[in-house]
Amino acid sequence: MKSLRAGISFFSTLKTGGEFEDLTRNLYVMPAIGAIIGAVIGVLSYPLAATGMGFLAVVIYIALEGINHVDGLADFGDAYFAPESKKLTALKDLNTGTGGAVSVSLYIILLTMFFDRISADMLIPAILLSQTLAKQGMLHLMLTSEPLWQGMVSEFVKHRKRRDFVSYLITLSLALILSVRWPVQVTASLLLYVAVLFGIRQYSLKKFGGINGDVVGATNCLIFLSVLGAWTCLP
Repeated sequence: MKSLRAGISFFSTLKTGGEFEDLTRNLYVMPAIGAIIGAVIGVLSYPLAATGMGFLAVVIYIALEGINHVDGLADFGDAYFAPESKKLTALKDLNTGTGGAVSVSLYIILLTMFFDRISADMLIPAILLSQTLAKQGMLHLMLTSEPLWQGMVSEFVKHRKRRDFVSYLITLSLALILSVRWPVQVTASLLLYVAVLFGIRQYSLKKFGGINGDVVGATNCLIFLSVLGAWTCLP
């Protein structure tokens, strides 16, 4: 319970207490944390979707999850668009460049479109699964990759264990439950999860030689966006 409280406090603007080390010693709870945050976002956003104002749900999402992951996406975007010889330097740079600004702008625009177009009856399960897979993706990166330098990721991986892969039981159990009613959307979500996660991982290992907090934050954003998009676009 302490690890869940600590994780909710760390990964959202909701302050539920707990110590950071409670989370890092029990990383397997990360998808459960995503599910809780997703449920809160979904429930608060549902009235907007039901009254045709779903596009405003992006405000609720940012207000609850904060901007740490979006900031990671900005830095990752700068590195992605930087010349080959300057990618790692761009990743380290604390200033946001054009690549980061474009990445975040596209992210917010697409999120707004998806929130606006998704049907109200799909909103809660879509956000629930999107957030769960986003946090699972972050965890998978930290369990299978090495940090580039001392920082937030190095603090997370300090206590990682093989047992943390049990997190997939949480994630796949939720996917199985949701697939009873939405099999197409869940299948597409899992495929996109794998594609985005391993695409970012391979790119980061090849171009940077490892991962940092920005890579992990960008992974959260891009998995969340991709999975939500699948629920929005599929009938």
